Amino acid sequence: MAGRRDADGHGRRAMTARRDVRPDYEVLGLSLALAAIFAYAGIDKIREPQQFADNIAGFPILPAALINLLALTLPLFEIACALLLLLPLTRRVASLAVALICVMFFTALASALLRGLTLDCGCFGVGAPSRSKMWLELGLDVLLFAGASFVYSRSRARA
Repeated sequence: MAGRRDADGHGRRAMTARRDVRPDYEVLGLSLALAAIFAYAGIDKIREPQQFADNIAGFPILPAALINLLALTLPLFEIACALLLLLPLTRRVASLAVALICVMFFTALASALLRGLTLDCGCFGVGAPSRSKMWLELGLDVLLFAGASFVYSRSRARA
């Protein structure tokens, strides 16, 4: 806007604050990957809720009264987080929720490993109990936490 004068009468251009609305492809790609992983994990657990409840019981952390409740609600929570990761308006809160459940998974697996337990966590379906698989899933939890934290830090907060 050439020739436009500001309040002082000077010939400077008026500066307007514009938000950068370009998509952040790193955040988008990572959000899609996290959504796919958590949707798959949630759907897989819904298919066999009793098996997942047995996997949870193998950790001996929760009281027996909470095992079935967690086995029925955690998969729905994972699927909800996956769906919320797909929407820019809810991506930040969904990534925070994913990061927090990754901390919960990490804590449960680390506790089991430190206590010398060998079990199947049930994270991605039914499998043979294996300590090497537990260590692999512990590492996966760290990577998922890092990814969710990255998405959280780079997503815009909504007023």
